[in-house]
Amino acid sequence: MSHLPVLFGYHASNLGNSHVPLSLCRHWHNSGRDVSLTVPSTDPALGYSWLKPAMSGLAKKVIYRLGYPAIPRRIAERFFLKTEKQSPYVYLWAGLSLEIFEEFERRGATIIIERINCHRHSAQRILQQASEHWNIPVTAAITSEAIEEENRKLDIADAVFCPSPMVRNSMLENNVDESKLLSTSYGWSPERFPSREKEPSNSLRPVFLFAGTICLRKGIPLLLEAWKRADLNAELLLCGSIAHEIQEHYPSLESIKNVRHVNYTRDIGQLYRKTDVFVFPSLEEGGPMVTYEAMAHGIPPLVTAMGGGAIVENTKNGTILPDMDIDAWAQAMTLMAENPDRRKEIGNLAQQRSKQFTWKQVAEQRARLLEEHCIGIWKTKEAL
Repeated sequence: MSHLPVLFGYHASNLGNSHVPLSLCRHWHNSGRDVSLTVPSTDPALGYSWLKPAMSGLAKKVIYRLGYPAIPRRIAERFFLKTEKQSPYVYLWAGLSLEIFEEFERRGATIIIERINCHRHSAQRILQQASEHWNIPVTAAITSEAIEEENRKLDIADAVFCPSPMVRNSMLENNVDESKLLSTSYGWSPERFPSREKEPSNSLRPVFLFAGTICLRKGIPLLLEAWKRADLNAELLLCGSIAHEIQEHYPSLESIKNVRHVNYTRDIGQLYRKTDVFVFPSLEEGGPMVTYEAMAHGIPPLVTAMGGGAIVENTKNGTILPDMDIDAWAQAMTLMAENPDRRKEIGNLAQQRSKQFTWKQVAEQRARLLEEHCIGIWKTKEAL
């Protein structure tokens, strides 16, 4: 059976983006598929046999104390090149160097890559339009050099996982070969949220939750202006770190009527259980896991097309709204605030929809895509 080595260039904590490759590899391993995941380092609690940290112990502490985030990634890349030099397949994640792509291309390997966001050229256009619309400078602009590097990686790749229809569209918009694109999704973990029963809420003062970095890219200016315009007897809870451009434009979020900010939580489940409506007006996304998780808790979502990922079906189990229309968002939030029965109905449908997107199911769908696209992967010679 062919082995699939996976390289992720950041510390594996099972939080944030590292939760995705960890979840996929865990379910692939449990299904009998031979897989390994190489990372720079891991949390001590993650003792999986298939997880391969490039650093540990004293070396790990010393490297991280240097304060250069590129160094752990480079160490992981060198480790991966050494241990997987004969592999006919490699699965490479975002943030890796162009050199490792080119080296495996030279070795003749089949290269699978993960797109955690839209094509950078599309993202650049989206962010520039938002910057001009809201008169808020983009603090981390996407350079032409970064776009050129991404195009080279996509040229090298044999298969590209696209975790939402919008990511796929952005690839096609930038002339990526359609035959390479594998349409898939992200998911959620029932094990991570064993208790998903919503706590009794105050139907007269519902809670609206946004979870993610509070930034221009996530549509925060739209959300805040729509919230002010709606002027609801409700609470808007913003959970996430505040980007510099938002700090400059909105010096005090909690000075806005009925807005509360939580900088960070390791237990977002306790916020989901207290939430009545999930709001995610993102302008550019890959696969927003928070939307999947919120729906798994029976929370009706108000999202943009980007914020809905591959899970939200408009007017059925959520509402997809324009990404620059303050009135549309204000009206949608008002409708949900004033109609507890509607919230419950859509929330139930959202929860039913989420059952199709557990990581176990997503991992199996992705495995089938790989087995169809990469002939020979995870198959014995007798099966070919």
